Formats: sequence, C-alpha cells, structure tokens
Amino acid sequence: MSTLLLVTAAGLGLLAFFEPCTIATHTLFAARSSHDAARQRRAALAQLVLSRSALLAGLFGTAAAIGLDGLSAPQAALMLGIIGAVYLVTRRVYLPVPHLEFFRVIPGVRRLPQALKLGLTLPACTLPLVAVVGVIAALGQRIDLAVLAGLAFAGMFSLLTVWDSLHGLNAAHLAFLGKAAGVSPYVTALLLWGGAFLIWQTGI
Repeated sequence: MSTLLLVTAAGLGLLAFFEPCTIATHTLFAARSSHDAARQRRAALAQLVLSRSALLAGLFGTAAAIGLDGLSAPQAALMLGIIGAVYLVTRRVYLPVPHLEFFRVIPGVRRLPQALKLGLTLPACTLPLVAVVGVIAALGQRIDLAVLAGLAFAGMFSLLTVWDSLHGLNAAHLAFLGKAAGVSPYVTALLLWGGAFLIWQTGI
C-alpha cells in the first residue's frame, strides 16, 4: 500500500499540472516570475512549493488519521470509473465546479503574494486526482506515509512551474504545453479506468 500511495501521488501530481484548468494559470505565473529578479523569483517559488506542500501534506495526513473502513474493491473501481467518465464529459460540457481557495481563510487575503495564493489553491480539475490519493491515504491509515504522499504530489505538481520560471518559456515549449492540455483529460481518464479495471480484477 505504501508503494502504491507514493507512486500514485507522484504520478497524479505531475498529471495535475497538465490539466486544462491548471496549466494556463501556472504557465502565466512562470512567465511573469521568469522576468523578476533572481532573489524575488526564488522567494516566490519557495512560497508556492512550501505552501502547496503544507496544504497537501495536511489534507492527506488528515485523511489517514480519519481512516476509511468498509470500502470494497468494486466500490473503489466504480469510483475511479465515474471520475474517469467525468473527465471526458468535461471536454464537451462545462461543469461549474469551483476551485478550492484555501488562502481565503487567511486574514488580509488581498495583500497575500500571488505565489502563496496559487500554492493554497486546488484547481477544480485537480480535485478528483487529490481525492484518489486521499482515499488511498485513508485506506492505509499511515499518517507518515500520507504526509510523504502530500509532499510527493506537491513536488511533482510544482516541478514544471519551477522549471519554466527558472529557464523561461519559448514558443516551442508553449506549443507543447497547449497540446498537452488538450490531451491530458484523455490520459487521466484512461489511467483512472485502468486503475478501476486492475482493482476490479485483483480486488486490491
């Protein structure tokens, strides 16, 4: 279960960056910060990564502490299958699911740096991915591993934003990101359906 949790967290964290409702905001942030002074850019990236890491480690750690008993393999497979179907539906139909902006509970929210706001926001299209990792963490009931999963998800989610901010973006890279955003929901759906099929067949 520990290997499954950490591998899933890292893989879905990377995939979260490429989701359509995420990639635009993060690319814009990276493009803007790439023109900042080096010290200012490093500070912004540190705020982004640390705040996101704290948020996801806290969420997954809480899920592990609460636990989840009684979820059968068929129920887990059905859940993944439904989530995968939702990703395909959203390619054609807009679903009014809001982003979760955790930074709004902080006093003086309007004065918060943009990097901190970005780090403390879970875009709508990443919520199912976060939920999948959260469920696995809850089933495992290992708070230490759940915290590590949060760090892995946050690190992979932030990796390309950090890279683009430090190295800049050219036309070819932007074109690749645009294509990736169009393909990622299909990749996500296939991965979720593959996971559902594996659980259904093996009962894990």
